[in-house]
Amino acid sequence: MTNKIHLICNEKTVPLSENQTISLGRKGHGADLELSDRMISRRHAEINMRHDGVFIQDLGSSNGTFVNNKRLEPNTWTKISFDDMIRLASESIQLKQKEVNNEKPSANPSKFIGFKQAIVAKGSLSIGRQSNNDIVLDDPTVTRQHAQLSFENGSFWIQDLGSTNKTYLNGKEVKTKSRLKDSDTVTISFYRITLKDGAKDLRKESSAIKALSIQKKYPNNKIGLQDMSLDIPHSTFVALMGPSGCGKSTLLKCLNGENPATSGEVFIHGLSLADNFNLIKKKIGYVPQDDIVHKELTVYKTLYYAAKLRLPDDTALSEINKRIDKVINDLNLDQDKEKDIRDIKVGNLSGGQRKRVSIAVELLTEPTILFLDEPTSPLDPETIESFLKSLKKLAHSGTTIVMVTHKPEDLNYVDQAIFLGVQGHLVFKGPADLLTSHFEVQNIVEVYSKMSDLSVVSTYYQKPSKIGFKSTNNPEVKKEKPDSYWLQLYWLFSRYLNIKLNDKENLVLLLAQPIIIAGLVCLVFNKFQVGVLFLMAISAIWFGVSNAAKEIVGELSVYRRERMYNLNINTYILSKWMVLSLFALVQTVIFVTIIYLNFRFNTFEGFDDVYLRPYGQSVLFMFFISFSASLIGLWLSSAFNSTEKVMTVVPIALMPQIMLAGVMTKINNPVVEVLSFFTLGRWGTEGFARLQDKASSTLDSESEVVQSVLTSIPVQPPAQGTMEVASSALTVLDLYNSDLVHEGTLIGDVFDSFDMNLLVITLLNILFYVMIYYALKKKDSI
Repeated sequence: MTNKIHLICNEKTVPLSENQTISLGRKGHGADLELSDRMISRRHAEINMRHDGVFIQDLGSSNGTFVNNKRLEPNTWTKISFDDMIRLASESIQLKQKEVNNEKPSANPSKFIGFKQAIVAKGSLSIGRQSNNDIVLDDPTVTRQHAQLSFENGSFWIQDLGSTNKTYLNGKEVKTKSRLKDSDTVTISFYRITLKDGAKDLRKESSAIKALSIQKKYPNNKIGLQDMSLDIPHSTFVALMGPSGCGKSTLLKCLNGENPATSGEVFIHGLSLADNFNLIKKKIGYVPQDDIVHKELTVYKTLYYAAKLRLPDDTALSEINKRIDKVINDLNLDQDKEKDIRDIKVGNLSGGQRKRVSIAVELLTEPTILFLDEPTSPLDPETIESFLKSLKKLAHSGTTIVMVTHKPEDLNYVDQAIFLGVQGHLVFKGPADLLTSHFEVQNIVEVYSKMSDLSVVSTYYQKPSKIGFKSTNNPEVKKEKPDSYWLQLYWLFSRYLNIKLNDKENLVLLLAQPIIIAGLVCLVFNKFQVGVLFLMAISAIWFGVSNAAKEIVGELSVYRRERMYNLNINTYILSKWMVLSLFALVQTVIFVTIIYLNFRFNTFEGFDDVYLRPYGQSVLFMFFISFSASLIGLWLSSAFNSTEKVMTVVPIALMPQIMLAGVMTKINNPVVEVLSFFTLGRWGTEGFARLQDKASSTLDSESEVVQSVLTSIPVQPPAQGTMEVASSALTVLDLYNSDLVHEGTLIGDVFDSFDMNLLVITLLNILFYVMIYYALKKKDSI
């Protein structure tokens, strides 16, 4: 028996060991000593025992830590003794010495009961999707060998085994082997595991969705949703209805986490949406109003890539195909016996079939809840009936469906209805067949009319009870990093490349561009001059910008949904950039080859050595310019929300590239010069000029005049007219005029080298990449 220092709080006792740090915080958030007062922060304070005493520090808590009624400075260690009274909100803590038995805890299973006994008896229990695990979790988002429970050195432990979709302990990701206490909760998908009860399927234990006193308020103080509470049972088909602008889509996004409520709390199968969003987001499906599929891919490829991006990395191809077959069958997508829908491009499907494919993408992960935003809007009456029957069948087989709709006839297919009045008031929730009688009208059209009148709405408003719930302001919902950057990048790249290759018409146009433009250059110029180098630079910019300008804005609905699921912005940008670069390389090779062959074999009389050179370096440099210009196109595509706006801005973005290159007019003042520093047109033209000068021969060894391009000069009097002479391309451009530099008019002579040209282009790439990143980041609803 020895004396040992303990922390005492109510009936809880926590032993202290030297160099050990004990965390104190609100119950349910993983602290070593959990306290129930809601005024206590999740991570409130820490106590550390050292050789020279016991110390406490406040971790910047909202309501402070007090020792002998004196509030501690945050993040500052303070020594405490046995006589001190420590207070956190209403909870009091003391240090005490207690006698403890040093006998090693027995691992005899008979000393434990229930689930604990099973762990101790075997030493460890494996958890996963595969049937040979001790605890089998039948869920596609669970990895085959997901986690392990064990009993070692008298304690219970949980360890994640490198799973794709993570293991959570009290809402926090398990990154290292962690000790389990009786009060702890392990969550894997929608399975809750405790030492007392073992594994339980939350989908069978509680309501599918419960919203407690949620409200949505915008920064301008406009209220999108009034206070409301909801309780939606699982396996229910629910219609979310109301007049235009009443907040139907807003409520849907509050319930699924895309745009959280500003106060109140949402629970999915008993789990807080705000605290467990990284877990929950992979078990709910969401189909917005716009399709979340690419029209260029076949139905099979669409579902295959979705599975690769969403299912665990260890999911076998046979299992993926099995899931694809299941969702196609569940949604009645395989009714045509003559054609296999798997081989049909999504763009060739009807509106109803495309909507079903969008839903099929979400069903691959077997979500327990499916959110649909006006799925019947683009459908014809005949298609709607078949579509809604499929959804009803899906709901009754175990999936809770919440569907926003404005069509009265949709009410005939749902189990329950939630009706909102104007300005976001909840006025009805319950069985769909009781909706009209609740409002004392004959039909649903009259309900819409009645609930468009604010004075009438206020009499039906169902205000939530505040009893038993303390409102939480601005719940924080965080996205986590992707499961594997490299795998996500690989599958995004592969999918995007397939999309581009499957669009045959666009592919032909992309390959025709360099042929047509290079052909025009050869037709217009009968001699090799600076204008050719200038048009090579501008053509490279055109290839990059035009190829990329529609690539993000054209799939915004897909981006937003995948971003909500777990799409990383960097892998998304890089996948686009890499594929576009491949096409830019092909275009560049075609373009430079045509220019080279034309001016090599059709030289101007008397100047056989003046043509494009060197071929290889010209290809590489033009590719670098086009590669860089792709970022300008991607930035434009990410900065606007419609293709029409982007295509309107593209010419505006290209004009400075032409006007500030130093060819159409000389750069002879500092304002124009500084502006030109931000254009690829200037650096591209200058770079080509440097390559041309370096590779070209001189007229003779004594004069050192570079014979690079042809230019026209006046003939000597008394003769009139002009004559062609060979000159240096850089001399013709005159971007660093020595007189203007000496006067201080031009300031850019520091860039007067090819290496500096490359450096500036690289810096512009970094600038545009950052601009793309933040433009996409702004599109996050959360």
